[in-house]
Amino acid sequence: MRQALLSAHLILIALGTGMSFSQLVNIALAKTQSGDMAKGLGLQRRTITKIADMVIALIWVSGLALYANSGGVGSGWFHAKLAFVIALTASHFMARRTGGEMMRAGNAALIGKLNMFVAGVFGSAILAIICAVLAFG
Repeated sequence: MRQALLSAHLILIALGTGMSFSQLVNIALAKTQSGDMAKGLGLQRRTITKIADMVIALIWVSGLALYANSGGVGSGWFHAKLAFVIALTASHFMARRTGGEMMRAGNAALIGKLNMFVAGVFGSAILAIICAVLAFG
């Protein structure tokens, strides 16, 4: 059971990593576009963000299940992983908020701020995977 939970948890974090990388590519491209292309990229970011909400929720559920299945003992690597998942979650919600503000106000100047938060999601996800392997390996 533990291996299945660990596999699911790592797959979900990897999915979040891929989605955040996709968002970084989208943002880099959006900085060079205008008109319909920029609107299309914005819609793609919004769609990926909605899917990411569920992925992050499942990361938390699978992580808590894995923690409970492991007897609740946490190593230093586990605590570091938890800190990165918290950072990932906070960065996601800040990116979501910034993206929403961009859409509502039509303020494309916020794209740099959005990029910073998405980079936070990506970096935190990478570090969470590394720490998870070390904590649960």
